Amino acid sequence: MKLTVAAVQMESRNDDWEGNRRRAEAHILEAVRAGARLVSLPEFALAGYVYDDTIWEAAEPLRGRTCQWLDGLCRQHGVYIATCILEKDGADFFDTFILCGPNGEVWSHRKIEPAACEAFFFKGGGLSPNVFDTPIGRIGIAICFDTSKTHTIRSLIQNRPEILLLQYSCPALPAFFLKGDRDNWVEVYKNTAALYARRLAVPVVACNKTGRFSSTLPMSLGLQFTADFVDTSVIVDARGEAVALISGKSGVACAEVDLGHDHAPAAEPLPRGRWFLPLTLVSRVSTEYGRKCGMVRYALSAKRKRAALGPKI
Repeated sequence: MKLTVAAVQMESRNDDWEGNRRRAEAHILEAVRAGARLVSLPEFALAGYVYDDTIWEAAEPLRGRTCQWLDGLCRQHGVYIATCILEKDGADFFDTFILCGPNGEVWSHRKIEPAACEAFFFKGGGLSPNVFDTPIGRIGIAICFDTSKTHTIRSLIQNRPEILLLQYSCPALPAFFLKGDRDNWVEVYKNTAALYARRLAVPVVACNKTGRFSSTLPMSLGLQFTADFVDTSVIVDARGEAVALISGKSGVACAEVDLGHDHAPAAEPLPRGRWFLPLTLVSRVSTEYGRKCGMVRYALSAKRKRAALGPKI
């Protein structure tokens, strides 16, 4: 089965849901005109991305304003559109993938673990279904830093998607990391789509943001994290070959791909332990330290509970 798919790479500004929605919609319409039936937006495309409590102001219920907006576009154009929202549910926040269809369908998956400082602001959903049967095929999902862990690839191997979406809100590492760690981070990101494609023998759609990321790091006495998003988005076929790519700017990568498994996936054994992607020791240790500190703060935060239980959007 053939399917035309699109990866949207866009600028996503903090505290600008409406502006982000307009920018995203323009890209979606471009993808629709190119014939796409499945359109993937970056992680937190409308919510923005910052390591600060203000990110909670962009949170919404699962079927809140973002889902309602996507539902209208899907019905109007007969397409399927995916992104990630900052979901609030009870007293908690989650990074939640949503895929909306033209008949009112909604499929969802929560990020398994928050990455590094994200843990200060939302919790992980744990292992949950990450492959969905849809009218256009079995669609798999992995959200940003979840791609680095063996539990993610193991679950995908077991559930056999026919196409995989990778959604990112991934900046480069800031200048206070060593150059070798920074270069490795970017190289690993750019190779991940092809690596997953070869492991699963399915096409992969990977999309990220473009522009500048800047945020104060939590509990750092004002240390600033400033870097550009790794603004390369790509569609690769089941053999890991790029068939559409956009880099360094906003726009849409669009291509027709073959779904299914026309050849065997890569047979190499998975790495032992937690880590699937070959990140440096410094990257692994620093992200794990940030995640564990954030989990403690999140659990104890009365402000987080008040924000989550506040008015629904």
